[in-house]
Formats: sequence, structure tokens, C-alpha cells
Amino acid sequence: MNDSEFDDLLKTAGANVPLPQSFNQGVWHRIESRASAAPPIASFPGYPWLAGLGVAATIVMGLWLGALSTSRPKDVKIAYAESISPFAHGGEK
Repeated sequence: MNDSEFDDLLKTAGANVPLPQSFNQGVWHRIESRASAAPPIASFPGYPWLAGLGVAATIVMGLWLGALSTSRPKDVKIAYAESISPFAHGGEK
């Protein structure tokens, strides 16, 4: 069923459901109360500085953890000697 057929179906349905007198007032009251409520602090579009702070903290934490996981570079001569030594490879037979 395409949109125009569906629109025609809705127009011809014509169901008149009686609503209580306070229905519209209750709907608008809920809309107004939600619009006036303060946005939650976790909503980043309302707090772009918080999103920026989170990105910056993530980058700093990644750099710090990356620096901790690297080993210190060895002397070139020692690295070469270990690479050719049969005793430095941990028991290969």
C-alpha cells in the first residue's frame, strides 16, 4: 500500500472517539513539564564541553598507557649480541 492509499484510508476511517475534557490539558501539561525540565548531564549535545573533556581524557589516558607498555631501547651492541647468541634465546634446541 503506498502513501496516498494509506492517507485515503485514514481520511475515510472517520472514527470519532470521545475524549475526556481534561485530555488536551493533560497532554499540554506533560509537554510543558518536560520542556522546562533541565537536560540530564549525560546528554552531550547540551554540554559540548563535557564531550570535549571526555575525548581529551581518553587521548591522555591512551598516551599514558601506551608509554607504560613500551620497553626502554637497548644499546645497539647488546641487542646485536643477543640476536646472534645461541644462549640468549631461552633454551631453543
